Amino acid sequence: MEKVNLKKLLINFAKIFISIALLYFVFQKIPFREVTVLWTKTNVFYLVMAAILFLASQIISTKRLELYFEANDFHLSFRSNLELYFLGMFYNFFIPGGIGGDAYKVYLLNKNFGWSAKKITSSLFNDRLSGLLAICVLILVFSFNLLEAKFFPILFVLLVVGFFFTYFLTKKLFSIYTTVFFKAFSYSFLVQILQVISFIFLLKSLDVTDNFTIYAVVFLASSVLSLISFAGIGVREMLFLQASKWFSFQPEISVSASLLFTMITAFFSLFGVIFQIRKLNLKLTETP
Repeated sequence: MEKVNLKKLLINFAKIFISIALLYFVFQKIPFREVTVLWTKTNVFYLVMAAILFLASQIISTKRLELYFEANDFHLSFRSNLELYFLGMFYNFFIPGGIGGDAYKVYLLNKNFGWSAKKITSSLFNDRLSGLLAICVLILVFSFNLLEAKFFPILFVLLVVGFFFTYFLTKKLFSIYTTVFFKAFSYSFLVQILQVISFIFLLKSLDVTDNFTIYAVVFLASSVLSLISFAGIGVREMLFLQASKWFSFQPEISVSASLLFTMITAFFSLFGVIFQIRKLNLKLTETP
């Protein structure tokens, strides 16, 4: 495997620095002690439900990636795809200074099956793009409940233009994925809905009973901005802290829920250790 270049290392360490700096700022405003006190009062039922929904979202994400692989005539078995997905999560979350999860997938699939690295990369890129489109669509949809009626036409235009712009861009640059675009988007939409509900359950576990729409919008926005930090850590907490100045919710509760979501992500990312230790045995599906 090629050595990770210096530029990638610098970017990754910059993201870690941003996460640490943002968390430091947040905990200057909200003592970590307050967060831990809230955690001791967590409703375990809602916490478990949040974890289950998050896991479900990751499984559906695996099925979405499978669509893009199959468009390239790459027929990886679902179990192998799932194991590879969790291994990628592990690399992204716990080895930020090393090779990324997506890069490791490219390496393994190219090594095991001789698949084109360029095509694998394009599959992964469009998989991510589909997820980003779903996040943006959901933000606009939820905004209908937050903004005045006079803004509805603007939201509608943004929704339609953004969706079809992405479709035609995909058609022009990655025409091979046109046939799976809408199905992949439906998977992406479901993934984001499950994650939003997962976060709402975390809020409910901390006895939150209202303002779920604005919580959902901030949560989704943090997913977009997570690109500038390590695994979204720090950005999400900072956004909730800032949003609490304009909306009526307690920042310590939203920050506590945000950190719980990060902990759930970390927990399931650890599944990748199992596959790393016993080594993957990637298998293809039998095609007719």
